[in-house]
Amino acid sequence: MNKGKGTAKVLFVVTSCNVKGETGIPTGFNLSEVTHPLEKLEEKGVVVDIASIKGGHAPLDGLEDFNDPANAKYWADTDFRNALENTLKLDEVNAADYDGIFFAGGHGTMWDFADSPAVLEIVPEFYESGKIVSAVCHGPAALVNVKLSDGSYLIAGKSVAAFTNGEEEEVQSTNVVPFLLEDVLIKHGADYKHSPNWNNNIAVHGRLITGQNPQSAASVGLAIAKALKINNDENTAPKPGLTADFVGSVSPSLSKYSVDTLTAEVWERPGLSKHDRCIVTVSSLIARNHTVGMPHYFAKALDNGVTPGELSEIITHLAFYSGWPNAISAVGVAKELFENNNIWQAELPSTDPLRLNKDEALPGDENRLGFIQQNIAPISKGFAKYTNELLYGEVWLRSGLSSRSRSLATVCAMIAAGDIQFLGLYMGRAVQHGITREEMDEVLTQLAFYAGWPKIVSASLVVKEVYESAGK
Repeated sequence: MNKGKGTAKVLFVVTSCNVKGETGIPTGFNLSEVTHPLEKLEEKGVVVDIASIKGGHAPLDGLEDFNDPANAKYWADTDFRNALENTLKLDEVNAADYDGIFFAGGHGTMWDFADSPAVLEIVPEFYESGKIVSAVCHGPAALVNVKLSDGSYLIAGKSVAAFTNGEEEEVQSTNVVPFLLEDVLIKHGADYKHSPNWNNNIAVHGRLITGQNPQSAASVGLAIAKALKINNDENTAPKPGLTADFVGSVSPSLSKYSVDTLTAEVWERPGLSKHDRCIVTVSSLIARNHTVGMPHYFAKALDNGVTPGELSEIITHLAFYSGWPNAISAVGVAKELFENNNIWQAELPSTDPLRLNKDEALPGDENRLGFIQQNIAPISKGFAKYTNELLYGEVWLRSGLSSRSRSLATVCAMIAAGDIQFLGLYMGRAVQHGITREEMDEVLTQLAFYAGWPKIVSASLVVKEVYESAGK
């Protein structure tokens, strides 16, 4: 193990529980969920200490694969073995000594993480001081009951990955564990992200980093290193940008308007968050296949709170509204951006995510169904089939993007492309998804600069009618 002073210092926490409740079945922490992230962090020069709930000896869960290279390497490391035999006691740890905290999994965590006074005290201390909080597999059991100083659950409204109910069922522990991790995370407000069982899957929500299962442990380690802003690569790609000099080399006036009006005024207007302005802008670029601006604005979106998963979902969604070629163009730009920023596929929504409630995601959908069956199906059964089964049966229900953001991306793409024939239908849904008239005022203002004034004049009439009909 790395010793002494490094680029950063992270506290690993493992369970002290060695038996599954009253079953008598031995348990403990999962070795690979410690060694895999540890290896990735130590490669970056990070120093790691290991703590447990009780301190001292940390029990293994008995499922170790010593043919695993990382497990074999660390099991042969005397310092590592000593650290497991003499773990720090969590309630004696000083959070100020570390840059982040990581909770490893293993079934034992289900009995001693969730209600540990030490966990409930130290996690908010890390998070509210701007440090990283991370966990993998059953490790997120440490997060389920954590509350911040304002009384809210830490996980509320945040993307979280953890061991799934399906995986618990496969290991025949559904009726053994004291609670189902997936259920409690959702109950306490987490935006739960999952992939098919045993697939590598992580969720990164700012400084909160979580992974689904043992297969995700290395990716969690890499994500922690990234969040610590550690980069040992000598050559890093420059951040994409549409600079004033770039624009001014051809059009000095356009450069002036870009800097003085668009950037300094429009982007700073109140009434719409930067997150939403980025969704408005990237949706317009994708709809119009404006690849020159995509690197700059995709990067701007990530800097302003649009997650890689949300950007991935917007591209997928707009393939249906702007066409596959436009979406593939966006994929090419996003791929390079993701690679330059060490964003891995494990961070992106899975091919089979949780589904949103259909009544909430698609309010009043019976009207659309009636229209499709009466007007479209007699002409094109194939189009009707994929509209009902794929676009509205799957895509609109994917949990990788909120219904509000999905509506916002859709109406912006339609306006940018000049497709206003059915804009009223989609605007009606956007209103039901909570996009206010004041926010739409700013959406149209933003779009004017990215889609052109004439399109906004036409769309404004439709938008006005929708809000007036809704009494807004």
